[in-house]
Amino acid sequence: MKTLKLHPLMTISLLQMQIQRLLHCNAAVYIRHTLANGFNTLREAGLEEEDMIEFPIDETLSLREFEEEVEEKFHFSIELCNQDSKPFMNKSLRLFQLPPCSEKPPARGVDLSIEWLLRQGGNPAL
Repeated sequence: MKTLKLHPLMTISLLQMQIQRLLHCNAAVYIRHTLANGFNTLREAGLEEEDMIEFPIDETLSLREFEEEVEEKFHFSIELCNQDSKPFMNKSLRLFQLPPCSEKPPARGVDLSIEWLLRQGGNPAL
């Protein structure tokens, strides 16, 4: 089972990396209907909990259901996106049906997967 781990001091970019690793897609996070900066924390986005939260992901949910559940439970909006950071048009698609992102690193640093960073072996050229 896939589990999303959230902490109020976690940055939006870390949340995006976690979603990419778990669901193999990118995510846009919104704070009060405005696209969040990668350096904003989840507390700034609306997460009211004080401790680490482990949120199991039900992969049978549709994209729309997952996005609504996150917003309802954690008080910030998320939109799952394809590898080009364009929102998926078919929101009835199930999470387990998402096509994996490319193995190539994306142009923006906040979208790098944790696995890709680890394979680089701490290369200072990043």
